[in-house]
Amino acid sequence: MLTEEGSGPGGESSEGLREEGLRRPVDNEEEAVTYSYSFFHFCLVLSSLYIMMTLTNWYQPDAGYQVMTSAWPAVWVKISSSWLGLALYLWTLVAPLVLPDRDFN
Repeated sequence: MLTEEGSGPGGESSEGLREEGLRRPVDNEEEAVTYSYSFFHFCLVLSSLYIMMTLTNWYQPDAGYQVMTSAWPAVWVKISSSWLGLALYLWTLVAPLVLPDRDFN
């Protein structure tokens, strides 16, 4: 992340006066980003594949039904964690509508 440097006389920058000795972070993503979109999506693909494999109990086509069954506490942990993730995602969508006076930036 870049930091704001004083460019004018007296330490004045293009965005106004800055306090003496204070360096403010500037996130300028017009030219480039500080992270990789392809790596982000690659991690999302890997995590979705991992979740798929844990929900299907590391699926093996030639395995019998007894091998594919899980203990009920493990099933409920998987179900509750997926519902919790969905609830958090929905809250991030609904929160700006429910709380209009709060700044979410």
